[in-house]
Amino acid sequence: MNIHVQQTPNPDTLKFVLDFELVQNGSIEFKNSLDANGYPFVQKIFGLEGVELVFLGSNFISVKKNSILEWKSLLEETKNIIKNNFPADFKTIILNKVDSKNQDEIFKKIEEVLDLKIRPAVAMDGGNISLRSFVDGVAEVELQGSCAGCPSSTLTLKQGVERMLVHYVPEVKSVRAVNL
Repeated sequence: MNIHVQQTPNPDTLKFVLDFELVQNGSIEFKNSLDANGYPFVQKIFGLEGVELVFLGSNFISVKKNSILEWKSLLEETKNIIKNNFPADFKTIILNKVDSKNQDEIFKKIEEVLDLKIRPAVAMDGGNISLRSFVDGVAEVELQGSCAGCPSSTLTLKQGVERMLVHYVPEVKSVRAVNL
């Protein structure tokens, strides 16, 4: 198994890129070992001291550590867990897209801009952005993976995401991050 490690804008998160697809149509975020039930290799990553979050994207695993610890030893241990504990019979996780029948046209436009313009860039940094609601001109989004808690996430949200959504969807007046 080839694993290419990439830095992310969040100094506490590294992106472990694999040469095959992990998740189709979205991403999965694990905030603790209990969340990772059914994914023993993810639970083993949480067994490492200081691991706070594991995020599965299209072809990568982002791992966020406690800011007090350094990556020096954790990096190799994480790579070894992925190499030695990843299921040999792993099949791509296929997530179903959210049914858009019950969403209004503005919500659908926002989702389209996120899909085409924003999510690809956010995924390159080891994260994801999910639209949670749109009410009275405010789009509420959840930042996931390396984006959650990233020092530059506020700037990215206001200068990047908000600017892009306001430009392409005039009904959007502002964007606010929510933590679930």
